[in-house]
Amino acid sequence: KLKKSDVVLDIGGGTGLVASFISDYVKRIIVLDPSKKMMAKSKSDKIEKVYGTVQEMKFKDSTFDVVYCVDTFHHFTNGHKKKDFDNVFHDSIEEMLRVLKNNGVLVIIDFYTEKFRGKMMNLFEKWFFNGDSKFNSRDELRNLFDPFKVKVEFFDVDNSCYISRISVA
Repeated sequence: KLKKSDVVLDIGGGTGLVASFISDYVKRIIVLDPSKKMMAKSKSDKIEKVYGTVQEMKFKDSTFDVVYCVDTFHHFTNGHKKKDFDNVFHDSIEEMLRVLKNNGVLVIIDFYTEKFRGKMMNLFEKWFFNGDSKFNSRDELRNLFDPFKVKVEFFDVDNSCYISRISVA
């Protein structure tokens, strides 16, 4: 549950759509995105916008109470070679956990790759992003977090999406 004292990071939040819904419930919210064009679409003065990628965040250690990615985790591999995907995810996770405060929470919402809608999204994004996006099943996502001392929980949103809640164990 969000608290009025929380400092929140939306990774890949682009237009700030999700951030705008929660901005009234937290102390501060920052959208980090690699697209200045997408961020320019956000007109909210309650949202701070920072240009950059998850792998090279310039935030200090232990800055955020909550870090979240909605429909963006699979884009972390965009622009990278398939052979480097595991390292890219590892570096991304390491960075997200670095900027997360002790007792903070990382939330990832993404599509089921096993379900019809997830399969369609995967096909669309492979075509649209030239195969750079890498959707992960829940098992694959859990395995990506294995090297870190964290607790990974999954919750079903509907028949097409899941929420993963990652916290320091």
